[in-house]
Amino acid sequence: MLDGVVNFWKGSELLNNYGGQSVQLASVQGFHGGGVSALKFNPHGDSMNMLASGGGSGDVLIFDVENREQPTFYSPGGEGSKGQGAEITQVAWNSQVHHILASSSANGTVIVWDLRQKKPWCELRCEANSSPVSDVAWNPTQGLHMMTASESGGLKLWDLRASTTMPLTTLEGHQGGVLSLDWCPHDDTLLLSCGKDNRTLLWDLYSLQPIAEIPNTDSSSAAVVENNANINPNDLYGGGLGTSQQKRYDVQWSPLRRGVVSTCSYDRKVQVHSVIGLATKCGRPPKWMSPGSGVSCGFGGIVVSVNSTQKQVMIDTVVEHPELVKASEKFESEFANSECIAYCHTMAERAENEYESQVWSFMQIMFETNAREELLSYLGFDPEKITQAAMEFKDDESNPADDASTPAMTMEAENAVKDALLVGNFEAAVECCFRSGNLADALVLGSCGGAGLWAKTQAEYFSREAKKRPFLSLVSAVMNNQLTELVGMSDPSKWKETLAVLSTYGKSEEFPMLCGALGDRLEESGDFANASLCYMCAFNLGQAVKYWKSTLQNATESNGGTDLLSLHEFIEKVTVFTQALDSSQELDDEVANLFAEYSTVLANQGLLVAAAKYLRGNTQECKELRDRLYRSRMGQYCSDLVASPPEFPYDYVNVGVAKDLHGITVKQGQAVQQQQVVEPQPVVQQEYQQPHQQQNVVQQQQPMQQQQPQEPVTPSLPSGWVALQDPTSGRTYYANQTTGESSWEMPQSQPAVSAPTTQQPSQPATSASNGTSTSGVSSKVANKYGDGFVTSASNPQLAERYGNVGTSNPYTNASRPGTAAAALGSNGQAKKAPVSGTLDPVAIQSLSGEYKYLSDGLLAISEALNGTAVGAMEKKQAAESQKGVAVFIKTLARNGVDAEIANKVSSVLLALQNHDYVSASRVMTSLVSSEWKDHKDWLKGMKLLVQMASKKQI
Repeated sequence: MLDGVVNFWKGSELLNNYGGQSVQLASVQGFHGGGVSALKFNPHGDSMNMLASGGGSGDVLIFDVENREQPTFYSPGGEGSKGQGAEITQVAWNSQVHHILASSSANGTVIVWDLRQKKPWCELRCEANSSPVSDVAWNPTQGLHMMTASESGGLKLWDLRASTTMPLTTLEGHQGGVLSLDWCPHDDTLLLSCGKDNRTLLWDLYSLQPIAEIPNTDSSSAAVVENNANINPNDLYGGGLGTSQQKRYDVQWSPLRRGVVSTCSYDRKVQVHSVIGLATKCGRPPKWMSPGSGVSCGFGGIVVSVNSTQKQVMIDTVVEHPELVKASEKFESEFANSECIAYCHTMAERAENEYESQVWSFMQIMFETNAREELLSYLGFDPEKITQAAMEFKDDESNPADDASTPAMTMEAENAVKDALLVGNFEAAVECCFRSGNLADALVLGSCGGAGLWAKTQAEYFSREAKKRPFLSLVSAVMNNQLTELVGMSDPSKWKETLAVLSTYGKSEEFPMLCGALGDRLEESGDFANASLCYMCAFNLGQAVKYWKSTLQNATESNGGTDLLSLHEFIEKVTVFTQALDSSQELDDEVANLFAEYSTVLANQGLLVAAAKYLRGNTQECKELRDRLYRSRMGQYCSDLVASPPEFPYDYVNVGVAKDLHGITVKQGQAVQQQQVVEPQPVVQQEYQQPHQQQNVVQQQQPMQQQQPQEPVTPSLPSGWVALQDPTSGRTYYANQTTGESSWEMPQSQPAVSAPTTQQPSQPATSASNGTSTSGVSSKVANKYGDGFVTSASNPQLAERYGNVGTSNPYTNASRPGTAAAALGSNGQAKKAPVSGTLDPVAIQSLSGEYKYLSDGLLAISEALNGTAVGAMEKKQAAESQKGVAVFIKTLARNGVDAEIANKVSSVLLALQNHDYVSASRVMTSLVSSEWKDHKDWLKGMKLLVQMASKKQI
């Protein structure tokens, strides 16, 4: 107040008792030499009891209102402080440090006080003419940035770290002095100010320009002015106010509501405005419109998140199916650390049902060295126990039926058999025994009559007795090697006995086929589960998994989606089963798709190394996933992919072509070269040139009356230049493929250098002795040197043409005078012209498919280094490395790099992508040592690329 009194009120009571009697908490007076001109509470949570006040006499006081009824105070400059010597216009607490306070005064100074030291921290001489500093504000996010306003000048931005005498910049927008300013607490790039020019401006501190003006007349005032247009605005009863009365003297941002500001004017109005729409005129949304947090999902279950409260990027792996991850990790660890037999035995013991126990037991038997014996034991047929039981068997009871079934041979039958034997007719004797019912005698006699009789006797015996004794059919099948027929007639319910017979009597080469036939027999009867066990014995993966797939499908249908644990069990069984098969055997498409689905799920859970093991198919989805795993952060740990890198899953397609002004399409790796026509008379003319092919056509001179009218010739480009289209603007520009030079203007060919020659009119013009056209040589010389002033003493091509090498003859080691000796490289070949370090899109497009990945990878690393370069030295190194990459790509596109060197650069790129910086540095050192002489133009930049990537871990 003007009397120097500071009153303390309770705000809640003021709001609740609006218009009524309010209770005053305390009143402090007599401490300021004059009126109170500035008040501000400390905004920090631990110091909100501190109140700073500035007086008309230039003194600043700090009140402690912890005791509301009796506040205490002190001077920030300590006892005996003289203040600032002029009226305090504003006080402002630092936005970051609670014990730092700034005060502005009418003498043009701002003092920053340190309340702990109780002395000034620094003093700013804001105005040279001692004009009053009307307002001061701290940057809400930077504790050393300050903005001051002057009543006679503009706004000044200060960086206390840099200078206290020279501001960083001055904002100019008000025509007069600035009365008030306020920094947006929710976006430090926005500032609000009002001035004597009756304007309220919203500033963008990025551009340092005002972006909007808050209107100074509301709709109601405008309506009053419109209705009273004929009334003197200075009339007391006219309803209008003068410009000075509407002038605003205070602006403030709402500390709670984003984008809301208040203004105070001399006509006793407090207006509230929304500047949300105005704040967007800077071309970007205000920070309060930006999301306070963000999240992005990446490959491998990676979730990257950021938020406004932490200056860190959080990278987490989200696991959606922890049960699957646990089962997979358990399978990987146990199967890797144990033998197949032990693992299958463990799984058989853990099985929850009989079928699963049988599956794992059969798998265990498959890995045994004596698999058939183990199979018999598992089926319940132990050879030792059966032998012992047979040896100990005793039948004390007689069977009358059996005695009756074998009648005694009559005398007549005995005589017939004896007579047949006397004449050596064993067949008749056997027949007689069969008719008399003496089958045992028939077998004995049949064995003596030769192989044919013996086989016939056996067949007859089995046909008579098989119905009475079923085991004889088994004996017959074994003796006659008819196990296939045995399987076809077997009882499906007794499949274990049939499988035991096959295991005992089946030949090694026939056993898988017989087991498969038994599986087919069980499938026909509807026993699919036991059929899959027989298919396992047949090592038939395609048939064995049929029942497993049906089980998985049923689980999926009942689950309403893929049952991941059932899928894991399926993959687990197939994986172990394939260990017993030939490693070259491929999975069918359906099983491979299930493996791919399982691999995808594992990759989404972050198990990238495990996922790479189960990619067995060659579908497009498998190829894409294999490539993503290979290029992922865990790609270097995927042993199968590292040993045999996968092929790129996509085809390289040229998505666009460029056209020049004349509609000629410039294809990849192909340039249009045309020779400009200088004179209309017939000369040696160079035709259109295709890659690796050039034709010279010699036109004979014809009489003028026989010449046909020539078509108008369009302006052509000099040799080496091509016309391209800028994809952004659509304009045509021109690039030199040899020098890397580019220009918006169409280059012009230089006139051909003609030599005084003597020719007979009737003879045709001929080319130079070396077989090249005269105009072609002249054009190349003009295009290369560009100025038209070329002498044969300094140019090898002209010297070769005219034989003028001068007196010094600089062309040493030449075969004849006039032939220039080109410099030779280490490989004995002529050195090529230096390559420009400017990146040429045409050179990248002309790279072959096998080297396209080199340009993509090197450019990606180079761009990453440019983006992270800090300081002049790093930026210089980044630019040098980018230049080296550009030169290498151009040289590679022109076949100037051997395949061996390109492969070494590929090794460097692969090592950098896998973060193996030691290997990358080793290969690069080897390249520099061996190839520096011929490729130093790009090796220097590539070496810097490896060094910076190793330093920044890119």
